[in-house]
Amino acid sequence: MQSTRRLRTAALVALSVVPFLSFAASGPEFRNGQSIYGQPATQGAPVRVVDLAATDRLNVGYGESVVFRSGAQQFSWTFNGLDRRSVDVSQIAPAGFASKPFAVHVGRSPSNRH
Repeated sequence: MQSTRRLRTAALVALSVVPFLSFAASGPEFRNGQSIYGQPATQGAPVRVVDLAATDRLNVGYGESVVFRSGAQQFSWTFNGLDRRSVDVSQIAPAGFASKPFAVHVGRSPSNRH
């Protein structure tokens, strides 16, 4: 009797946790799958080039595109997700991009009145 009750309780707990697993696995994304920090920059976008070895933090304007360089590696990113956020480059860099801890502070969106 008690083993049946424990089994039912375990099954109920497992079923109630399953819907929340997708939230934990998705990371910082909007429901449409876009990163809350922005997106990879498109070709031809005006960009600022930043060498990660030269500094440890960066202030960017909302919507600004930046090329990050670390040795021979580089990637570009446009910060057009949520404004007034701070993000570490490791959260937006492609897999295998070697970098030290590097904070990027995103400014206020011009369309945000508050």
